[in-house]
Amino acid sequence: MAHNNGLSTEPKVIAESGPGNSIGVGLAALISGAEKYYALDVVEYASTQGNLKVFDELVTLFKRKEEIPGEEEFPKAKPYLTSYGFPNSILSDSRLSPALNIARIDRIRKSIMDMDTTDSMIRYRVPWFASNVMEVESVDMILSQAVLEHVDDLRGTYKALFSWLKPGGFMSHQMGFGCHGTADEWNGHWTYSDFVWKLIRGHRRFLLNREPFSTHINSMKEAGFSIVYEKKG
Repeated sequence: MAHNNGLSTEPKVIAESGPGNSIGVGLAALISGAEKYYALDVVEYASTQGNLKVFDELVTLFKRKEEIPGEEEFPKAKPYLTSYGFPNSILSDSRLSPALNIARIDRIRKSIMDMDTTDSMIRYRVPWFASNVMEVESVDMILSQAVLEHVDDLRGTYKALFSWLKPGGFMSHQMGFGCHGTADEWNGHWTYSDFVWKLIRGHRRFLLNREPFSTHINSMKEAGFSIVYEKKG
């Protein structure tokens, strides 16, 4: 999607908001040639052994140039793509060969096992809400998958994301606007009063912010972002 919209397909530093119990997206980025990956979460979920297993599987998939798992295998994973073939035009042999170098793969593996070493390619930040968890203008690409619908302070979050990006950097976010099981209808969470919603949320650190798509767009623009592409549905 970045390629189709004139954005860089070779970001060197990538940050992911809310990776959850797997940093697989970041590991795929490192395997693709990225030099550093920041995992930003609210609670520490990551499992070293689980991530090592995912990493080994990903390396095999990249070496085989396997097709991307599509809608039939993961029907809930959005956005849907126009093509699920391996992106040979982007991840060419000249790019993949040095990225898959044995010494480099070993370095990524060691980074998974110990993320706190000075030469680690992975940085795990918990919690991630404070703007000072990252250096200003230090990241080429920021992404998240089904995360920002759970963030309460959208204005502050988008301002922080903007400050972290280098000039020319970009971000990509997938967001769901359903009720997440809090109502019978997919949009029923918007019908509750603030008081009832407070009771439903209880003492959870996060649930849903109940903000519409327009609030996200307006908050992005207010922070300084320009919208290059949006895909609904």
